[in-house]
Amino acid sequence: MISRRAALAAIAAVYGRRTVTAVLGRSDCSGQVGLLGFSLGSYIAAEAAARDNRIAALAVLYGGMPTAMVAKVKHLPPLIALHGEADKNVSISEGRELVALGKSVGAETEFVPYPGKGHGFDFSDTDPMTSDAINRVTQFFQVKLAV
Repeated sequence: MISRRAALAAIAAVYGRRTVTAVLGRSDCSGQVGLLGFSLGSYIAAEAAARDNRIAALAVLYGGMPTAMVAKVKHLPPLIALHGEADKNVSISEGRELVALGKSVGAETEFVPYPGKGHGFDFSDTDPMTSDAINRVTQFFQVKLAV
């Protein structure tokens, strides 16, 4: 019997591929697709990017790669990972391990730690780290998805 987690991962993989296919098939698509994930969504985005070489860029905030997927990764696109050093929900080691995995398969990587910041640090309208994170991710996608 298949576990619930495995079933959800399989569903996400199928719908993820379909979504990328649909986006790339649009007349207004540049031909480049980037994925952005936050927390659990970053694990889904990272796995999708590892499974689908049509993904041109990956940005991950306070997340990583699902453990069961790590040994299967043969490819990752250029990636940037941002993580609060005081994150108690997802250890900063998860982000560092994703970056190391990316490097091990030849991906261009960048890791940005945020001292003293916890999980979801970028949700504050008054914290300057929010602007920094938004600007870094925006610049990353502008460069990596330029056509």
